[in-house]
Amino acid sequence: MADTIRPFKATYYNPSFFKNLSALTCPPYDVISEKQLSLLKGKSPYNFSNILIATNNNYKEIGNRLRNWIDKAVLVDDSAECIFLYEQKFKIGTTKYNRFGFLSLLKMNEKGSIFPHEYTLSAPKEDRKKVIEQVEANLSPIFVIAPKKIGYFHALYKRYRNKKPFMKFKDLDSNENLVWKITDKDTIRKICAEVNGKNLVIADGHHRFEVASGYYKRNKSRFKNLNYIMSYITDAQAGLVILPTHRIVFVPDFDAALKSLTPYFDIKEIKNDYFLTKKLQSESKFSFGIYHKFKFYFLKLKNEAVFDKLFPGSPYRKLNTYLLHQFVFPMVKRDGNIQYTHDIKEVKKLAGKDKTAFILKSVALPAVFEIANRGYRLPQKSTYFYPKVYSGIAIRRFAV
Repeated sequence: MADTIRPFKATYYNPSFFKNLSALTCPPYDVISEKQLSLLKGKSPYNFSNILIATNNNYKEIGNRLRNWIDKAVLVDDSAECIFLYEQKFKIGTTKYNRFGFLSLLKMNEKGSIFPHEYTLSAPKEDRKKVIEQVEANLSPIFVIAPKKIGYFHALYKRYRNKKPFMKFKDLDSNENLVWKITDKDTIRKICAEVNGKNLVIADGHHRFEVASGYYKRNKSRFKNLNYIMSYITDAQAGLVILPTHRIVFVPDFDAALKSLTPYFDIKEIKNDYFLTKKLQSESKFSFGIYHKFKFYFLKLKNEAVFDKLFPGSPYRKLNTYLLHQFVFPMVKRDGNIQYTHDIKEVKKLAGKDKTAFILKSVALPAVFEIANRGYRLPQKSTYFYPKVYSGIAIRRFAV
């Protein structure tokens, strides 16, 4: 039986030309704002965003540009198969973290072992479909998690972390990114063996996974190992951080909304966002915060028995984003589109004088695993794994 993951011949920025990738790499396509895109393209004419995102829907242009960069040896193909060890060092507030994982190929048709956790949208899939058809490559890795700690991964990381990295760069958030190339066949064999038979959850890259799967079905006779997709695989570790995603909406009658929530929630005004965050983190019952006209409120569910009637036996009872959308929002009668932010400091700015922010704590990782393993999917904007796995470290070209 073929391995769940395997090494690949990577295409990457020419080390003879580029010693530091800080001006060349970029976040995943779906989190790059227009302002960031302009900033990235200004860093270098060879910034990876130039082949990751089509300008004015000119998809042929990015395919031609990729081939031009290869012809000019801006990007080079490795002659040997490898797996990359990829570490990111970052801070949340004043707390330092690090997270590591492995860039390899992941078999897509592993029935019952790879679980998506979010629903996908048609527009991003159509965009990525046009991209993959022009570049004939996986440009960015999807992000996959093994729910339990893999001891060999951590032992291998300890062996490599003090060695000189194959590449390094600072990302847009000034996080340090370090990459080591693993070519030893015995080590690669052990990495692959550790993943075989493991249940894996897709953390980021649902659209790319579905698009790559469709591309494989249409082109399986053209390229070798097309049923594999470039992936970043990590395990349960302290650096596997999920940021909360707060919602900002327009509530026409805030007083009436608060009154409608009173039968179900204990409501307390809180001094500031710091104390609200502390309250949310310490509370095991369903709770959330509200920011409206310069005031913060903490709301805690009075009696969880209400969910026995509304959501009997549902794993979604453990998911605050689901409960907010299905239980809270129908009572507050909101209007218009939802804005999102992961930064509680930005909540005040986005809410301004007229809007209301609903402030959540991070979704618990075990809840994500439970829901995904039971075949359910989370609502959009439920999880935001931080930091994002950067694009431009390696490409997997199908013809190589």
